[in-house]
Amino acid sequence: MPVIAITSGKGGVGKTTISVNTAIALSSVGRTLIIDGDIALPNVHVLIGLEEFDQTFLDALRNPGMVEDAIKRVEYVVGRAKVSVDVLPASTSLDSLEKADITRFGDIVEILEPDYDFLIIDVAAGLSKYALMPMLSAEKTYVVTNPDRISVSDASRVVNVATEAGVYVSGVVVNRYRGDKKALDEIQERVHTEIAGIIRESSIVRRSWENGIPFVVSHPSSAVSRDVTRLAMNIAGIRTEIKKYGKLKYLLGLA
Repeated sequence: MPVIAITSGKGGVGKTTISVNTAIALSSVGRTLIIDGDIALPNVHVLIGLEEFDQTFLDALRNPGMVEDAIKRVEYVVGRAKVSVDVLPASTSLDSLEKADITRFGDIVEILEPDYDFLIIDVAAGLSKYALMPMLSAEKTYVVTNPDRISVSDASRVVNVATEAGVYVSGVVVNRYRGDKKALDEIQERVHTEIAGIIRESSIVRRSWENGIPFVVSHPSSAVSRDVTRLAMNIAGIRTEIKKYGKLKYLLGLA
């Protein structure tokens, strides 16, 4: 089962948006769990529309054996299908953060890995231990960036430092793309890794945050949802597996 970490060099570039919508896209072809690994500034529950939860990922870090009790299932109708994605939310309590033992992240992944086809980790931005430990627990890491120079510079640093720390960085995801092909060339040159996905700028994304409904659910046939679907296929390695590829497009109403 692929364990995928999604991170960024700075906050506000759309990391959580990419994580949540990619997880939902993948849930159309396999059992999927998203972990809110951004334990300092958790937002997965906001975008995914999860309002109530008693136990969280931080509780699981204190006692990995109870991790399954903290998982919540969210169901959606996407395109032509009903899909569900499991969520391991993080606590918004500062007290919980101070008690978190991030070194046990790998233990959590090891417990959950056999139960899922895809495990997506929404990782904290930057290069703190709260970011590096989840990345080291993943098989692949993707770094989200915007096309502007500051975001790209931060993403480049994350790629370099994470790689030196032993993280396998599979590529960058360019979010809020506005059609500047020259910018893509510059990003490729700066980060020295492949561009795994390009997600265009869209007002639909902002509305999805306001409504607490991921845009692949509310607007499955939109251009930005198509972008995320292509990214999901790339991340999952099913680009050339015609049966799964066709099923994903069909279920999301793209075929």
